[in-house]
Amino acid sequence: MDVFVQVDDSKALVALGRFRLSLQQNDELLNQIGASQLLSVRKTFREQGVPAHSWVPLSASTIKRDPKKYGPGHKLLIDSGRLLNSITYRVASSGSVTIGTALNYAAVHQFGSRDRGAAIGPKTKKESETTVSVRPTSYYRRSAELGTGSMRKADKNGRMRSTRMKLQGPRNAHLVHVRAHTRHQNIPARPYLVFRPEDPARIRGIVVRYVNQQAAQAGLGGAE
Repeated sequence: MDVFVQVDDSKALVALGRFRLSLQQNDELLNQIGASQLLSVRKTFREQGVPAHSWVPLSASTIKRDPKKYGPGHKLLIDSGRLLNSITYRVASSGSVTIGTALNYAAVHQFGSRDRGAAIGPKTKKESETTVSVRPTSYYRRSAELGTGSMRKADKNGRMRSTRMKLQGPRNAHLVHVRAHTRHQNIPARPYLVFRPEDPARIRGIVVRYVNQQAAQAGLGGAE
């Protein structure tokens, strides 16, 4: 006796169709990956390189110029936070995510740049001869000495009086004007847009969770 089994696969086909569509429309997944990589970049800044503390330290001359600012505890590339906060990600229609920054000086810190004859930074002829444009600017050049001046101060009766006293601050300050010019650089590479050792496993975990979630929503099993 012949036995016929009829299988209705319409529900399975519908579920597979929903699952395939969810994987094609994967902006949510790419946004999760982009956001996770921004956290990875911030960790690299906190740890000052990959491996930790592998970025080239400041030169002795730079530290001597402003020991209070560049002394112990100073974090490289985080003076104002402008570079770090400029780093973002973009999800493309091609199904990819790009992480980077539009700051014009960002590449110098990533790849380095060197003066002619210097011993640090990129060493190709093109890189060593690269210059940067400096806009015209003005600033006060000040001595580190204490100054004296007049200021109003309350006396023992609470009345405000003008008095001469030492002031915390520089004296002999004079305005310096700098014309627009180009100059070479001597900056070592401090790569911050890099894959950390833990990044691939974390990204895989994000992908697996996303696939499992979409499979469950489509009515299918999960991924391993």
